[in-house]
Amino acid sequence: MIQVSNDELVKLYKLASIGKLVGGLVHNLNGSMQNLGLDIEMAHYSLMDESKWDSNTAQGIITRLRRMEEEFEKINSLIRITSTKTGDYNGDSSILNIYEFLNQELSFLHSNLYFKHNVKAEIEFEDDLPSIRDLPQDSLMALGWFIQSLVEELESQKLRELIIKIINDDSALTILFQTHGGELSDRFAAQLKDPVPTSGLIKSDNKGLGILISMMIFQNNGIALTIDSKSSQSNVAVNFPRLG
Repeated sequence: MIQVSNDELVKLYKLASIGKLVGGLVHNLNGSMQNLGLDIEMAHYSLMDESKWDSNTAQGIITRLRRMEEEFEKINSLIRITSTKTGDYNGDSSILNIYEFLNQELSFLHSNLYFKHNVKAEIEFEDDLPSIRDLPQDSLMALGWFIQSLVEELESQKLRELIIKIINDDSALTILFQTHGGELSDRFAAQLKDPVPTSGLIKSDNKGLGILISMMIFQNNGIALTIDSKSSQSNVAVNFPRLG
């Protein structure tokens, strides 16, 4: 059993998350670079030997150029997302469009090495969703880690659909996560329900660190989390207090 202070745990997990992000980035860049290299080689081969040109040559080159353009855009997108996620995630005084943040998190997960291809996620929200500002310390970072832990749980439970609803009213901003096709495991649900010490030393034990730290930051900042499980789905609500 390892005991660390709250601040030390957050700093250590930040470093571990950056390492995981870079590992996923390198893996995905490697695949894109291989595809680019193959298309460049084949295009070069086609253009060098005029004796083999025919009516399909131009269209073949155009098709390869379009694929190369898509790979370049994929590389740029991966770098942009990773750069954002390795930066300062406090968001204390910034104005935030919560839909854009959630969409960015889901985009990253779809390109991540560890759990891409499987979980289908959709975001539902009202047309007049306002921007918010003055988020509590580290709350965006905690929300990102929570989403990652939740998607990992869906992967382990072989659940393939996640609906995220943004609900705005006069008292709070609620982000509702709904699993479809099954509920969360008892172990994971217990991690969401169990209180985390907000001062002094905390014990990591067998809890998932992403959930442990997310819950700790939520509690410290007055962000409430509730869970309701049924036979065919689980509903997890993260309730932010009304902000400016």
